[in-house]
Amino acid sequence: MALIRTAILASLAYFAIALSYPDWTGKTYHVTVLSLIAGGSVGVWCLHKILDLGEGAAKILVEIAFIAGVAGFVGYTMPQKSGKPPFQQWSEGVRPTRGSARRGFERMGLNPEGALAATVVALFPRR
Repeated sequence: MALIRTAILASLAYFAIALSYPDWTGKTYHVTVLSLIAGGSVGVWCLHKILDLGEGAAKILVEIAFIAGVAGFVGYTMPQKSGKPPFQQWSEGVRPTRGSARRGFERMGLNPEGALAATVVALFPRR
């Protein structure tokens, strides 16, 4: 269960950034990142098995550190058309909007007018 949970949460961190800043480029980058997430999830799972002899809190900390690492890596390295990664854009005041979230759903090949998309898009500010 820990393997699936870790993979899903790390993938959600990746997709949240890709959705929020949809002007990304470079297919190789995205294939590599998703492969690293899969491999990292297996690594975290193996570490969980090693930590089974110890405390449960250590396992949670390992998962949190991995997910934060994925979000940080993607946020600081995802290539964008502007030439600035998402976290640099964020620090310069470029915040994701509902329009960018809709474009993000379109870029990922998902229906931006569907029920899930409408729920997620509503979480973003209008402008």
